[in-house]
Formats: sequence, structure tokens, C-alpha cells
Amino acid sequence: MAGDGSKDPSATFQEWVTQWERAFDKASNEVMGTEDFAQSLNQMQNLQLELQRSFGELMARQLATFNMPSRDDVLDLAAAVRDMDRRLARIETQIRSLVPDGVNHSAPKRQFPPRTKKPPAKSRESSADD
Repeated sequence: MAGDGSKDPSATFQEWVTQWERAFDKASNEVMGTEDFAQSLNQMQNLQLELQRSFGELMARQLATFNMPSRDDVLDLAAAVRDMDRRLARIETQIRSLVPDGVNHSAPKRQFPPRTKKPPAKSRESSADD
């Protein structure tokens, strides 16, 4: 039985898988090499882009209905904040260059006069009415 020339089952399976891969690869290359396949792939990509655009517009309308900012609104706001930060840093640099060193840059503390009036005392009649 051992010498009847039968192949190893795993080798047979591996050979079968290799033949199947070659046949599938050949058929796939024949299909993908056609003009019809290229056109259908292009149409699918265009459809995907159109669906993505439509979904984005729908989501923007929904967010506007709920009075919430869209992604574009948040990005525009972030750009405006970055621009203000740059301008503020430039202004601070210019102010520092105008003020000589050794000058106290802190704002003076506001001094309040001492309180001389006292609040009126509650009368016993008004507390009894409460």
C-alpha cells in the first residue's frame, strides 16, 4: 500500500489551489483588460463621488437645522483663530520692541476707597412680618 505511488494529500491540495489561482488570474486579467470594465469602473467611481457629495450636503443641511456647525464651519473658525493668534503675536512683539527694558509691564492694581457706610440694620418689625 505504501508503494502504490499515491501522492501526498497536502501536495495534491496545494497543486489544485495553484491551478485554481492561475485560472482565476487569467480570467480576471481578461475581464479587467477590456474597455467595458474600465468604463464601468469609472462609472462606479463617479457614482461614489456623487453619493459622497450628496451625503455631505444632506449632513450640512441637517446640522444647519439643528443649529450646529458643519465641518467646514469649524475649519473656517479654526483658520480664523490661527490668523488672530498670528496677528496677536505680531502685535505683542511690536509692543515689546517699543517699551524699554526695565519698565514694569503689569497693569496697576485698582485701589478702592475704604467703605464708610454701613448697611441699615433690620428692624424688629420687618423681621416679624417675614
